[in-house]
Amino acid sequence: MARRPSTVSVASLASSRPPLQPSRSPGAASVLSPSASKVPRSISGLTNSKSQDNVVDIEPDELFAKYTIAEVKTRQAQLRSDAEAKQEDLRIMVGERYRDLLQASSSIISIATSAKRVQAALEETTTAIRSQKVPSVQNHVSQSGKDDAHLQMLQVLSAHIKLLLDAPEHLWRLIEREKYFQAAWLFLLARVVHRALICDDAQDDESWTQHGIDVLEQFPLIQRQWETVSHFRTQIIHRATLSLRLCDKTCEATCATLLTLHILDSRPLTETLTIFLSQRTRTLNTLLAKGFDTPELSDGSLVNGTPPGSRKFSDRETKLSAKTAAIAVKNSTRVALEAISRTLYTARAVFGNSSSARSLATGVLDSIQSEPSSPPPPNLPAELLLSTQAVLNSLPSSTYVSLLPANIRAYRPFVDLSSVSSSLPQEVLRDKLGSWFGQSTTNLRGAFDKWVASLDVVSAVWQVRSSLRKWVAHSGLEAPEMVNLTEFLDEVFSTRITGIWKAVLVRAEKEFLQALNSYTTRYSRYPDMFSPLCSLYRSSSVLQPPPGTGPSSLDPSFHAYKATLTQRLEGRAPRLHEALTTLEDAATSLQKDLSRMFADGESSQLVVDLTAAYRPEAQSLCIRVATALKVSSEELMASRDVNTAMSRLVFYAHIAKELSTSPFVCNVGCDQAVAASFREEMNALFERTMSCWEEYVVSDTMSYYARTVTTWQTPPGTHPSPPMMECLYMLSTSIHNLGMSHHQSYLMTVPQRMIAKFSAAFVRNIDDGGALDMLQVLYDLSFLRHLTSKWKNAEVAALEHAIDRLQSHLTDSSKHDADRSASDYLSRTQMLISALVPEAPEVTPVENGDKITGVLKYGMTVMDSQFLPAVELAPPSSRFPLLLVDAR
Repeated sequence: MARRPSTVSVASLASSRPPLQPSRSPGAASVLSPSASKVPRSISGLTNSKSQDNVVDIEPDELFAKYTIAEVKTRQAQLRSDAEAKQEDLRIMVGERYRDLLQASSSIISIATSAKRVQAALEETTTAIRSQKVPSVQNHVSQSGKDDAHLQMLQVLSAHIKLLLDAPEHLWRLIEREKYFQAAWLFLLARVVHRALICDDAQDDESWTQHGIDVLEQFPLIQRQWETVSHFRTQIIHRATLSLRLCDKTCEATCATLLTLHILDSRPLTETLTIFLSQRTRTLNTLLAKGFDTPELSDGSLVNGTPPGSRKFSDRETKLSAKTAAIAVKNSTRVALEAISRTLYTARAVFGNSSSARSLATGVLDSIQSEPSSPPPPNLPAELLLSTQAVLNSLPSSTYVSLLPANIRAYRPFVDLSSVSSSLPQEVLRDKLGSWFGQSTTNLRGAFDKWVASLDVVSAVWQVRSSLRKWVAHSGLEAPEMVNLTEFLDEVFSTRITGIWKAVLVRAEKEFLQALNSYTTRYSRYPDMFSPLCSLYRSSSVLQPPPGTGPSSLDPSFHAYKATLTQRLEGRAPRLHEALTTLEDAATSLQKDLSRMFADGESSQLVVDLTAAYRPEAQSLCIRVATALKVSSEELMASRDVNTAMSRLVFYAHIAKELSTSPFVCNVGCDQAVAASFREEMNALFERTMSCWEEYVVSDTMSYYARTVTTWQTPPGTHPSPPMMECLYMLSTSIHNLGMSHHQSYLMTVPQRMIAKFSAAFVRNIDDGGALDMLQVLYDLSFLRHLTSKWKNAEVAALEHAIDRLQSHLTDSSKHDADRSASDYLSRTQMLISALVPEAPEVTPVENGDKITGVLKYGMTVMDSQFLPAVELAPPSSRFPLLLVDAR
């Protein structure tokens, strides 16, 4: 508004001039007219001089008299540009303030309307006041007693209203402290107070109307306050119902909560029991659905349910994981069982049982209806002995309590003790608790099976079982419930233990078959894998402890070294031990589990039942192992690739022999008949495979002899031929490479059988014309006969018959002492073919003696006798004597 005069003056001045060109943009105010744009810069500089007077108020005549024509035109252009700028500002201001102007006008109209209404109300009030008649002097009572009664009635009214005003805050406080019984009592008391205020009897001398008080008309606050208080009923009922899910509440607190529902919600005790059990069912379902966290190792790998192909855990990690999982399962199960046990115990404590004469709920209801002067019932906690006076004293400001009427201060909720709703028959209680217990154990079974399934070790399962059985024995349940719960736990644990054992057997069988396939595939690269040189006499390194560690760090490496030495003393090759350890370790673990379980004398019958249920699986495993070995052996014996097949067949023979003497079949849990049958099958398989191997070795040796004897160019001598000795050396090496040193019974029979088979094959070869020189064959046969006679073999007669036939073809056979030559040559080669030479009687060494005579059982070679090589050697080089030897 302050800019309005200048705007009008500029507009009037602009109206006396020709109209300007309309501006196209907000910046058009700075654009001059064409005439003004032609003004020289020297003249236009005058427009900015502050010494120039304001030409707006100068008369035109004075203007033309004072300035030149050019200066007047400059002033004209300046004034026009200023006018355009003012018009543009005016348009912008009107556009921005138009909305504010409209709002201001609307507000002015609204204020005017409100003022008129206020004025009309004041006029109406003035008219009403003037229309009232002035009371006469005669109606005034001058008696002071009536004034005092009216004042006292107002104080009583204020006490009622104060109680309603304080009730919401105190109700919230009681609800937050979970004192629902006190909150229900206070709510019922507030309802009584509200009814006392609104239900007024005009005939009563103590009524509000008799004292000239219209409560609803004069105090509308009362009804609004009661609407606020009345909402607490649903809050108390809802919060009390939810609090029944807490299993750690005492029996007294649960009884107070249930009586809250009975008194405040008018629910019978039978229905309150149903609500209590349903809420505890939800709690149990929540606990079962929650489960427990699967423990993890330090590297994040899962303890149970390890995926295939993942790393194997060490023994320490396995024990740690099994212990952690057992603790988790035990804690989760105990929490669920405690929820069931506390529910049953609390229900019996609140509603009574056959052994108790009076229930807790009945005692509280009797105390509510008893006279105030009567003594309190015994054995009732103080928190359940409520009264209106105690509830009023707990209010924040209880100074006005004495102003309340006596009937309100002595108020007690009405309970009809003779009604069916206030009593609960014991038959109904037993039926409901029994049904709930059965349903709860059924729900627990599904979750408990999953929890126990996470335990992969029988020791952990048995530990959890022992702990839970001890807890059940001290749980406070009744005898039938304890028996049912114990049977339930035993059934679950028995199923899991049997499942673990079956899984161990399945895993052992699978790993055993995999070991067979993998090791037999690589067997051809290690033909001497069973030789003592490859297993018994191989050195093992002992790991050195890290610097700065104590003696305890040596234990793992020492135990590993001890286990390696024990394995070697048992005569097992490393690969054979790895193949058999899968079965034997599984059987050993099962035996340890049974021993640990039998140590618990109270569960011997359960262990017997578990063993009986598991035994068919163990016997089936033995049958499947024997069948797998038989089928594989049959396939190898029928294979065309004889060399590879025989190598793998020896591996199978070793496994069969070890299984026939291994404690596996006893530790795995088979009965005596099945164990004996299994050992017989393994021995029979071993004998069959070894017989096939012997035939192969003898045939291969004879093939070598047939190939070698045709290329032998050395003239015959007075000793066995090198091809013969090479064949015997091959037989001896084959027997050594079998690695049967720890099976002496077989080691004493296999050389005898192989010599007999070789002798028979050699005789057949001679009969077929495979010999080139009769004299050399005579010495070979004589050496074989001498070697065979040491074993007292039946083939001696066949060899003697062959020798007789040869001597009949020789012209002067009397000149050839083949027997003496054979005896002397055996003493020379007894260490070379040691596997084919039987144990001889002890030889007493000579007194001057040489200790080596105790080693050479068949005598020593004469030192001055001519050296005879056992095998054909290469001739010495002709340049060897020409080498210069330094005499120094």
